[in-house]
Amino acid sequence: MSELIDFNELKAANVLPSPKDVRLRVMRLCQQENVSLNALAQQIQADPIVAGRIIKIANSVNPNKNRPIASITTDVLILVGIASVRQVVLGISLVAEHRTGICKNFAYSRFWSRSAAMACAAQSLGESIRVAPVAEMFTCGLLAGIGSLGLASARPTAYSDLIVQWSPSQLREMTQAETSLFGYNHLTLAAAMMADWNIPRLFIDAVQYHETPAQFNLEPGSRQWRLTLMLHLAGKIADLFVATDDEKEDILALIHACAVQLELETERLCNAISIAAADWHDWGTILQIETRPFTPMAGDAFAS
Repeated sequence: MSELIDFNELKAANVLPSPKDVRLRVMRLCQQENVSLNALAQQIQADPIVAGRIIKIANSVNPNKNRPIASITTDVLILVGIASVRQVVLGISLVAEHRTGICKNFAYSRFWSRSAAMACAAQSLGESIRVAPVAEMFTCGLLAGIGSLGLASARPTAYSDLIVQWSPSQLREMTQAETSLFGYNHLTLAAAMMADWNIPRLFIDAVQYHETPAQFNLEPGSRQWRLTLMLHLAGKIADLFVATDDEKEDILALIHACAVQLELETERLCNAISIAAADWHDWGTILQIETRPFTPMAGDAFAS
């Protein structure tokens, strides 16, 4: 039996992860050309998790720090932006609705823990390096691994077998094996899913290229290069959060090298990592995702 994936067939069969119920209605409202902000605010208020995330993002960009935002209003939606609202809702929907599954060797708990960590790291880096709105950075980080979840959902048995065959250190070989067996790998499937959700090409490409950015012909210093490298760095920070003690030294070296490329000073890097760790813990509580205590970073962690 062929394991090749036909994206349109999977989409029609509702096999791939996608938003549902209130979140689907919010997504559809966001896609309307003349969306009613009042109607959108009412729908968002009906979902406490989504509302809480959007309020937190709004407060991060609120020019009036003396008056914190506490509820979803039309002004809040204008401040955050409809495109950002749509992407935040999409990301949260996937976490809540696909916490477990039938792919035997797919580590759902670790997947979501790392995905949430990467989202928080991407957002924190986005606040330090202004390349894209922080809401879009968060969702881009959260969706970076969505292709793996897609493969686990679409081909649970065959993908489970692949996971056993390849170790995490053999990522390139695993990616090639995915392509050979399914016609898609976790990165190209993520790109197809994101395109189907009408996410801008800039972010789709960042996800597709983020694991090995040096392999792609990205113009150094360009917005695409910076965004892709930031997402790569967010992934390494997420790896640090979920790593064992024996793995951390090598990951810290990779983080430092990437930060140097981005001209991100050590103090700002440490601050971004510490903020991401705190945010990750908050998300773990909200979404019941496993997190770990993380000691605030200091510059000497990157001393050679």
